Amino acid sequence: MTSVLYTGGTGRMGRVIRDGLAGRYDRVVLYARSEPTEPLHAGEEVVVGDLADLDALVAAASGVDVIVHLGGVADEAPFTEIRTANIDGTYNVYEAARLAAVRRVVYASSNHVVGFHPATEVLDETAGLRPDTYYGVSKAFGEALARLYHDKWGVESVLLRIGTFRPEPEDARQLALWLSWRDGIELTRCAIESGPVGCQVVYGCSANTDGWWDGRAGWDAIGYVPQDDAADHAAAISSDAAAPQFHGGAFTASDYEGGIW
Repeated sequence: MTSVLYTGGTGRMGRVIRDGLAGRYDRVVLYARSEPTEPLHAGEEVVVGDLADLDALVAAASGVDVIVHLGGVADEAPFTEIRTANIDGTYNVYEAARLAAVRRVVYASSNHVVGFHPATEVLDETAGLRPDTYYGVSKAFGEALARLYHDKWGVESVLLRIGTFRPEPEDARQLALWLSWRDGIELTRCAIESGPVGCQVVYGCSANTDGWWDGRAGWDAIGYVPQDDAADHAAAISSDAAAPQFHGGAFTASDYEGGIW
């Protein structure tokens, strides 16, 4: 049996994942800044706390096998806000994992860690980090931190470079990076339940015909087999917009200020 702690489990992605995996684990801890307004699933418990509170995180992680770290700022923002939630907060999550002897962290990284690669390049897990926003920089920090905690202290990590998590793709860029809700739930399940992985980058997308990522190595490492294809929704996408120059699309613009989701 597996016990799981979610940070950000009441957020936009977290709610979908929890609904899809409800009842699968014998103990689920939601680490949240406030009491959830929606009903809990069977087996869930809430610990109210902030990512800035290391002691509270350690207490919440006691007896937990896997932390699914979805919490933090999910949009581009001033660097001071990004640093507090996504850099300091992620450090606290990994330090809590080490202190509480948590076996694995499933880290919600992002496509924005590689946003400045040209859109003509198909990327795999060896692609260099080229973040397109302060948000992307914070996720690159998290990936580097995960590597340190694995190499030095043995904490496993699955680093999910999430594409665009939507019910359906909404524009041409999302046709390349879309992660359906069904596939996102399965991706998270595989990341939680797979055998030993060390510190593994896994691209979080569906089986998109026109995808920009070759995720096969990471998918094989955790046993993830995506089922959906953004191409099935292409007819509903306007073809008037110019093709993106970079993986990050509009997020690479020098005057871009926000709106990751």
